[in-house]
Amino acid sequence: MTAIEKPLPPGPRGLDAAKFLISSTRDFKKPMTEMAIQYGEVAHVRNRNRDFIVVSGHEAARHVLISNQDNYRKGLEYELLRIVLGEGLLTSEGETWRKQRRLVQPMFAKRYLKNFTEHMTRATAEVLDGEPFAGLPEGEVVDLSEVLMALTLDIVGRALFGADLSGETARKVGPAMNDVLGLGTKMTRRLSTFVMAQMPGMNLERAIAVNPEGRRFQRALVDLKSVIDEMLEERSRQSDKGDDLVGLMLSARDEETGATMSREQIGDELMTFMLAGHETTSNALAWTWRRLSLNPGARDRLFEEVDTVLGDRIPDMDDMDRLPWTRACVEEAMRVDSPVWTVGRQALEEDEILGYRIPKNASIMVLISMIHRDPRIWPNPEGYDPARFLPETSKGRPRHAYMPFGAGRRVCVGSTFATVEATLLAAMISRRLRFDLPRGAEVEQEAVITLRPKDGLPMHVFHRQHQPAPAEAPEPDLAAV
Repeated sequence: MTAIEKPLPPGPRGLDAAKFLISSTRDFKKPMTEMAIQYGEVAHVRNRNRDFIVVSGHEAARHVLISNQDNYRKGLEYELLRIVLGEGLLTSEGETWRKQRRLVQPMFAKRYLKNFTEHMTRATAEVLDGEPFAGLPEGEVVDLSEVLMALTLDIVGRALFGADLSGETARKVGPAMNDVLGLGTKMTRRLSTFVMAQMPGMNLERAIAVNPEGRRFQRALVDLKSVIDEMLEERSRQSDKGDDLVGLMLSARDEETGATMSREQIGDELMTFMLAGHETTSNALAWTWRRLSLNPGARDRLFEEVDTVLGDRIPDMDDMDRLPWTRACVEEAMRVDSPVWTVGRQALEEDEILGYRIPKNASIMVLISMIHRDPRIWPNPEGYDPARFLPETSKGRPRHAYMPFGAGRRVCVGSTFATVEATLLAAMISRRLRFDLPRGAEVEQEAVITLRPKDGLPMHVFHRQHQPAPAEAPEPDLAAV
């Protein structure tokens, strides 16, 4: 007899369960979404001796991530991230995480964000005045996703190290970063097999090491860490630690214990901020411009706002309150195309959610992408409507119906940094450029660690000061891909 006398959540059984588990090793997002649609906001499937719970409603998610968060640790899918990021904030647990959070949280206070915004806007101005946009023929097609990845990497590099990652350093970091991200994507697909199958004796690091691409991944990871170690070593020798994140981490002391961060801890946090930080923002901006291209009315309103508020000047932190529509365009894109599309947890003890029993050790997948499309909360949930996020229209909405950066104590420490970055970049770039999807272009989504354009984001580029005739706009695509 179980301690909690409640039924397991509904879900596929028998042959249907086997089909779900097989399809999950090819595409983790699609079968979980279909299971949530068919069985409700708490669904269950079992493989061998392991239980998997898919949570797709905001009340159930609030229970896992906030109300009873002490019962849920990071899930198995973070094993690959731990190999890459070490014991950074994203992957660490228990006292290690609590100590690091106490040390890192103050570094994202508003007084430091003002300094970081200067790095953001300076890097963006250089991109707008240089490659690939300067001298680009009107209507030329570029891979906007690639441009944004490079820009946000440069920004996070400046915020971390006070260093330009667009020059010589980029030639060291860039290839290793691309290999870690690209090969990490392939490894993540294998991770879904690791998580779902949980074969006896299965070891993720061993599975990576025996695979040729896995060995390339390991070499790229070593190269990337060596570059970070070199930069950290150079900075640690300087008497003036500076006000970038590296300087703040080198100077930080735990208020409770007086302890400082070890070099290994700082290195792990740098990997976390560099890899996780820039990709999430880049993808959020990519989906924003894709949606704006398909919704020219929303885009025209954005142009009007940035022209009126900014004119020809560069924005700063104080402009955040003056750009409500720009921010709303980004936030709505993060709702309908959630870069952080899922959060994984593992139940430490048996629990109950919405009248269902959650077994001990069950793997929990909180589908943020489904919570963001709940028709009870979001009318026309597939549609792109930035007005949802204007201050006067967002009142009364359940607080945790929107969680682009997670929720609870483990909410992303850099969430404000990312929101400010995405909003100011969207404003600066939209002041100068207009992007149009090529007619008939299909942009496929790839759901791995983040939700990103699978094969890039081709966009026609027009310089707005040239006042070109509008390109033939594609039909609005209000449904998610």
